[in-house]
Amino acid sequence: MARPTHSLKLTRLLPQSRAEIFAALTDPAQMAQWFFGMETGAAKVTRDLRPGGRYLIAMSDGAKTCNPQGVYLEIRPPERLAFTWISEACPRESRVTIDLIARPGGTELVLTHELPADAAEGHRVGWGHCLDHLEALLRSARPAAR
Repeated sequence: MARPTHSLKLTRLLPQSRAEIFAALTDPAQMAQWFFGMETGAAKVTRDLRPGGRYLIAMSDGAKTCNPQGVYLEIRPPERLAFTWISEACPRESRVTIDLIARPGGTELVLTHELPADAAEGHRVGWGHCLDHLEALLRSARPAAR
């Protein structure tokens, strides 16, 4: 793996349990609903969820495509998921780690992407869109409070 030069970190506080979020992070049907870094679009996900297993996420918004892929490095339900990342915007292998920390009333999601500095801003935007979509998916799956 190339030496990373920047640590991009995004944090979200979510009302769901770590188990619910971990499921959304690893189930291909749910991943396809949130894992697209564009404002609009869709994703097709293939994955072999095991250490050393590969994944591919084909994203498109009609005008542009992005096809990140990599290998799962660490899978510790419901607390941590780590994988390598290669994409058109980051052609050198980098590392993504997602930690899920139990907090009162929910879960803190901490996404850390170790990547070259020149790829950080585009990935900050893309991951921001992905996390927005993840939050929307989790909200839609949770029954409305009465």
